[in-house]
Amino acid sequence: MADDDLLALIAGTLGIAPAEVHEDSDISNTRKWDSLRQIMLMSELETHYGLELSDQEMLESTSVVKIRAVLSSRSAG
Repeated sequence: MADDDLLALIAGTLGIAPAEVHEDSDISNTRKWDSLRQIMLMSELETHYGLELSDQEMLESTSVVKIRAVLSSRSAG
């Protein structure tokens, strides 16, 4: 997965510029990343990557790093 691809998907879902999303971005430090957009983001991830995320994965995926970890574990499995 290309680095820009995930960051662009997150930025697009949050409705912010891609330059505002970085590797250290998370729900507590990123503008517009709130609980509603978290749900929207999880749905976009499922659609874009062809996955069905578990409730636990959705709850844990509150940062770029954690999202990458979930996606990596899914592609390795």
